[in-house]
Amino acid sequence: MVKRLILPISLLLLSVFVMAEPVSLSEKHYRQAAWAFYQQQPATALEALQLAPQHNGRTRLLEAGLYLQLAMPQHAATALEQVLAQPADDNAVPQALKNIALLQFARYQLELGNKTAARQYLEQVNITADGAWRGQQQLLSQLIHWPDISVPPQPDFVSLADQPEMPYVISNQALVLAKQQPQQALNWLARLQQQFVTPAEQGFWQQLFSGRWSLLNRPDSFVYPHDEKQALDDYLQLTQAQLHIQLQDYAAADAILANFGRDSVLSSNALELYSYILTEQRHIPALLAVLQQQIRQQPFSNTAWQAATRIGEQLERALQPDDALAAYNWADNYYQQQYQLINQQANPLQVQQLLQGASQWQQLQLTNDNSLYRLQQDITALQQQLTAAPERQQRLSSLQQTAEFKLNQQQQLLGSQLPQLSARRQQLQSEFAAIQQQISALTDNSLPQALTQGKLHQQVSRLQRAEQHLQQLPPAQADTYSRRLTRLRGLLQWQYYEDNAAQQYRLNRLQQQISTELTELDSRLQALRQQGTQTDRLRRQQQRLTELSAQQQQLNLALLSQQQQLLAQLNQRLQQHRQQDIARLQQLQRHNKESLARVMELVLLKRAANSGGQP
Repeated sequence: MVKRLILPISLLLLSVFVMAEPVSLSEKHYRQAAWAFYQQQPATALEALQLAPQHNGRTRLLEAGLYLQLAMPQHAATALEQVLAQPADDNAVPQALKNIALLQFARYQLELGNKTAARQYLEQVNITADGAWRGQQQLLSQLIHWPDISVPPQPDFVSLADQPEMPYVISNQALVLAKQQPQQALNWLARLQQQFVTPAEQGFWQQLFSGRWSLLNRPDSFVYPHDEKQALDDYLQLTQAQLHIQLQDYAAADAILANFGRDSVLSSNALELYSYILTEQRHIPALLAVLQQQIRQQPFSNTAWQAATRIGEQLERALQPDDALAAYNWADNYYQQQYQLINQQANPLQVQQLLQGASQWQQLQLTNDNSLYRLQQDITALQQQLTAAPERQQRLSSLQQTAEFKLNQQQQLLGSQLPQLSARRQQLQSEFAAIQQQISALTDNSLPQALTQGKLHQQVSRLQRAEQHLQQLPPAQADTYSRRLTRLRGLLQWQYYEDNAAQQYRLNRLQQQISTELTELDSRLQALRQQGTQTDRLRRQQQRLTELSAQQQQLNLALLSQQQQLLAQLNQRLQQHRQQDIARLQQLQRHNKESLARVMELVLLKRAANSGGQP
């Protein structure tokens, strides 16, 4: 079966941003998480989401993808179930995003070997009207139900034309069809090869003036990268060769495999088929070269081990007992060397060895066994999280210190400055009221009522006494002094109004200054009271940070425990592979020794016959 990796759900989810005005605090945390994810820091992105005050379907879906990135499938499953349980309303996650998440998680469960869980998630996928992800759905369904998959009467090239999984889906159907109709399966593969053959592209001006401008931007079908297209060509050719062998058309299969690329990722599979064809056709010299090539290119593989004894078998079939005896002896030594190397390289792995590189035999097992490869990836991902754990803990501690500092600062401000500013405000209000009274008095009082105190009152009193003395003077002098007293009284009245205007101006200026100071003071008091309302929020945030810090410590312990469990599983399975390889080696070695004894007996009989015939 051919598998194709699904693009992680998190990467596609981040392309959907709902712009809101004004931007909420939860939206800011979501964008911080998106930025951290694009910087390949899933743990930092997860922390940003956890600090958000509110969560919706979009953040939960991103959280599920991040948990999957961090090799925490149980947490991812919980978050994904919360998204799927949300009612269908205007704020619900689009079905296309749910499909991506379900397909990705089904793929993950399938790679773990849990086909039941993978089937359950795949059944919840609801393909939208545009047909997006139909190819992914069909390919995963084939992988889960293989080999019991449905085969249509004809390959569906139309609905899968723009799906990158189209060659894999149809080739798998052809493999099932080949069990009963191999020739029809060959026809399907031939038609499939024609679907993604890239034609020679015309230049810019040729396309422009030939009316094919749309081809510059919109291809007719899915365009594969060069490396993947080459791998697809090789896979289809290899499948065709298998079907030709099934039809016993060895010449057609030979024509395909003889020119198969040596640098192809499927070269080892092609070499194995080619050796089978040469064996059936009894091309001994070419077959011996192929078997030797398999031994060199595929160390620690069952193919190489079988090739070692097959060399002697082919020489024995070619009636070359001396050469066959030498080949069997070489194969016996080769098996013994392989046995020793496996025991040397199959020691239990540590985490550091996985990071730096395992032995050749261990690396081969990790590459060929998908479950071992998944265990290796999970252990490596957990180690990355454990390595970054001190940094995350330090960031949480810094946030805790910042929240505590702001909380203490607010409490100090509210405890010291708020009473002082309130007292100062009351004082200014009293002064403002007193000045207002003075201004009212200056405006309302008349001259006789005002001249009752101070220096001006003394002058008025002297003037009144002088007027009383006028009655004692002769009429001629009294008239002169009366005019003088009238002028003095007018002068005093003018001086009074002059001083009154100046004092009123001074009081108005002072009142304006006090009013300005009161306005500034009210603004400071309002700001302090607003900070007082944020104290509860800071306390909640501080409590949340404390909980996150404790959760981080528990998570680190859980990650370490999970890593040790996965490492134990990996070593246990590697030991099972070692035992299986040793068993196969011993079986092949016994078979080789039997062949060796048989050929040695023939050689001895031949030599005895030759020696007996001499005079």
